Amino acid sequence: MRQLAPGENTVLPGTVVAVSVRSVSPVNTSAVLLTAAGRVRSDADFIFYNQPSGPGVSYRSEGPVDVITVDTARLPADIETVAIAASLDGTGPTAFATAGTLEASVSSPSGGEPLGFTPPGLTSESAVVCLEIYRRSGAWKVRAVGQGYDTGLTGLATAFGIDVEDDPPPPGHSPRMADPQPWPPPPTPP
Repeated sequence: MRQLAPGENTVLPGTVVAVSVRSVSPVNTSAVLLTAAGRVRSDADFIFYNQPSGPGVSYRSEGPVDVITVDTARLPADIETVAIAASLDGTGPTAFATAGTLEASVSSPSGGEPLGFTPPGLTSESAVVCLEIYRRSGAWKVRAVGQGYDTGLTGLATAFGIDVEDDPPPPGHSPRMADPQPWPPPPTPP
């Protein structure tokens, strides 16, 4: 497997590729479909375990490995980039500095040389864009990114224009209506 250096890009090894993401610590892997402006068209362009498929992209978990499959021939014409991201899932370490190694690899069923990337130098980040699959002059390429976010998945999502809902209040802390008050007594006639 050929290892990519940060910022390095190369031709995608096929029109259909599987991007596998693995880590010693539990991570959630996602794909974000981006226009030329670097933004999603809608929240439907965010593919992850709770929304596992979109046009040309699907997610599946294989135990300790998450796999994002990208079929470039099925991507919408206005999608220029598919960002592959990983975020710590909240059950283990809170930053990649203590999470162990994070690895992403790209392979194609049609052959082609498999590619790998290990984002270096992650410290306080809890989410990272590992790779980008992008269109350049009509051809699809892959770039090793390694861009981390201290603000976690929320920061990553908002950077790409995904609408992130605020967390609901914890149980037992829901807004409370005022206690009902009795009607005032009717006025007495003079």
